[in-house]
Amino acid sequence: MTQHVLHTLFHPRSVVVLTGNDPNDPLMLALLSNLCGPSTYTLKVFKSIMLVGCRPHEDHLSQYSHTDSLESLLIQQTLPMPSDTLAVLCGRQDKSIETIIKQCHEAGISTLLVLTWIPDSPEHLQALLRQYNMRLLGPNSFGICSPSKGLNAWLGLTNPIAGRLALLSQSGTIASAIVDWAAWQGIGFSHVVATGTPIDVMPHQVMDYLSNDFQTQSILMYVQNIGNPTRFLSSLRSTSRSKPVAIVTEHSLGADDRVLDAALSRTGAVRGRRLNDLVAAASVMTNARRIQEGALMIIGNGAGPGELAAQKANELNINLLAPSQKLQAQLESVMDSRGSVGSVTTVWASCPTDLFINLATTALTDNQCGAVLLMLSPTALIDLQSLQEQVVQLHKKQRKLVMVCLMGGGGIVDLRTRINEAGIPTFRTPETAIEGYQFLELFQRNQQLAKQSPDSHAFRFQIDVNQARKQLQGKLDQGISELNHLDLEPIFSLFHIMVETGPQSGLLNSPISLRVFQDTTFGPAIALSFGGSHQSSKYVEAVGLPPLNTILAKDLINRALPNTECFELEALLRNLSSMVCELPEILELHLMDVYIHKDGSISTKSSASISSRPNLRRYEHLAIQPYPRQWISKIKLNEILTTTVRPVLPRDAWMMAEFVKNLSHESRYFRFIANISELTPKMLANMTHIDYDREMALLAVIEQNNDSELIGAARYIDNFDDKSCEFAVVIGDDFQGLGLASYLMRKLFIIANDKGLRIMKGIVLLENVHMIEFCKRLGFNIQRDPDDYSQVIATVKLTDELIENSTNKLKKLD
Repeated sequence: MTQHVLHTLFHPRSVVVLTGNDPNDPLMLALLSNLCGPSTYTLKVFKSIMLVGCRPHEDHLSQYSHTDSLESLLIQQTLPMPSDTLAVLCGRQDKSIETIIKQCHEAGISTLLVLTWIPDSPEHLQALLRQYNMRLLGPNSFGICSPSKGLNAWLGLTNPIAGRLALLSQSGTIASAIVDWAAWQGIGFSHVVATGTPIDVMPHQVMDYLSNDFQTQSILMYVQNIGNPTRFLSSLRSTSRSKPVAIVTEHSLGADDRVLDAALSRTGAVRGRRLNDLVAAASVMTNARRIQEGALMIIGNGAGPGELAAQKANELNINLLAPSQKLQAQLESVMDSRGSVGSVTTVWASCPTDLFINLATTALTDNQCGAVLLMLSPTALIDLQSLQEQVVQLHKKQRKLVMVCLMGGGGIVDLRTRINEAGIPTFRTPETAIEGYQFLELFQRNQQLAKQSPDSHAFRFQIDVNQARKQLQGKLDQGISELNHLDLEPIFSLFHIMVETGPQSGLLNSPISLRVFQDTTFGPAIALSFGGSHQSSKYVEAVGLPPLNTILAKDLINRALPNTECFELEALLRNLSSMVCELPEILELHLMDVYIHKDGSISTKSSASISSRPNLRRYEHLAIQPYPRQWISKIKLNEILTTTVRPVLPRDAWMMAEFVKNLSHESRYFRFIANISELTPKMLANMTHIDYDREMALLAVIEQNNDSELIGAARYIDNFDDKSCEFAVVIGDDFQGLGLASYLMRKLFIIANDKGLRIMKGIVLLENVHMIEFCKRLGFNIQRDPDDYSQVIATVKLTDELIENSTNKLKKLD
């Protein structure tokens, strides 16, 4: 992979601080106090720290080089600054931002961190950055920290300690508060990014970097503005695929609160409602195991804390363990009349530590129990050192989740830290412990939803979308924008929604209401409620985002009416989802008093509001992109061999694993630029569970002996610089020389261009002569990689001419 576009922001080797014209500027002094403060890493990481502008009257800054202005810096330089130099704008400046950006560019600096306010409009700033090929974090950023590298270019009171948790916040004061709390708890960070007002570097681009950062294990986010919702959800989905993400948003980002919940659940991330939820999430994200099947058991050394935890669990609908007769007897035998056994098991305060551990061990061996929470208050009767040792041993001996809540301060703080460092989620209050457990439950549910790749079914069921759009446009041409049930019935019929004037009864106990509405942030959403009218306060709507498949439809139904199963309603939701995906003209759609009949037909009162939207690309109105069935095609490789080319699906993991395993050693080495014999589970997940908005993977599959076989694959992934992507292609050894690689690459050109990308790049080993020649034939420019002379970089511009050429060649083969 080529170096990430934000690499310099997180890992600069040189820092230029633009100090401005006031030596007493408090913002500038606060930055320099953190940036230039003592660090065991600083001298190893930075080649230099240079102050440009006024020099503060601080003795400890005398070791850093200084120049009066960027002009002086340019005059002094005999060579450009190192390409991985970060400029930090922190003081009041005499010159305009345009001059600063231009002079930074001339000095060879391509990344700018802006901690101050800039009066220029966002549009003007963006134009300047494009003109000079610069990246900018801010303005009004609170800064960035990479503790393991000694980079603390920020305005927080406390510098974070090194760890595996990343924090992305659009509020600097919130970032500072979380870091201060985490330092007290002994929780460390891989990176802290306080973006400020995002003009260029957006939250989704920072997420993209963190998702590929090996130091980052999990991510906390506080977000006020997400920018492009499709890009944001795409990046969040890609990130949470491999790393837990907890997110707290400000005022629902302008979205309907239920829509925001639905959107985030489809990414695999978990939403918090309060800042304190991030605290609870932080306690489990860096350590916790997956929750096994079964309920939570609470074991405490007093009734009060355990009951507080149980009360919170009841509020959050968390299932507490009700022991079976067998488990009850086992626990009572261990308890030996020294407490009470139940959903909250209470041990006398005078009992030794061994009893808590023995009770937990007994519970965890039962299939009913999925996790244990030890809820302890400090007393003179508890041996804290013994408690730590025994809890750690319990954690090591079995695979189920063990959590610990240790209330109090003083020496308890140090004990909490030590237990947390052993990989056990540790909490300070009963409420945060239960919230942390709920985070894990929601995370696992949302991960299941995020794995879904539904399509609109228009291709699969050969729905005449053009006919439906013509009918709607015909109404609009007549000046009609409000449709009744007679207008809608032909549209419903095209999408296999059969409306009958049947009896006023159905499969469900009561009628339902369905509606489609436009959320201001995330676009079309589908709401389901039971009771016929969505306006009835008696029933609560459940909301989902299209596209829907069976699993997502079941989840929506379960949220509207728990424990209800209706296959016909699932089919109705899938068909309605297809309508929403394919017909952006539909702004609102109401289906009231819906009765579902045994044959799948419905009776309903319906109405809709429509508007002309001719300039949208297919599915551009959706926040979540459907499975791109439009890119499926077939190609005849020779007289007897035909292959289907289609986008990858999560279920293709087994086929991908076999394909790579059966490649020759040379083919594997050339594809992965590494000596591997097979793909790891994580690599397989990353290659088959993709987000189609930010990347594409095309598979060439043949059917032989009632079995599917992968014979070739090509993919690109967006570099998140709004213009380029990186590609890779590999063909099975027995199927090379048939033109399949050219076909796959030309198809990738067309898809990348359709997504607005303009440049495609790839790294090729210098010894891979056949691949280099192949790239040249397709129009790639080949240049030596300046960072590694053993490889070259192949680059092609996706011009209109190239796309037209590729399209014409594919038409002849399809």
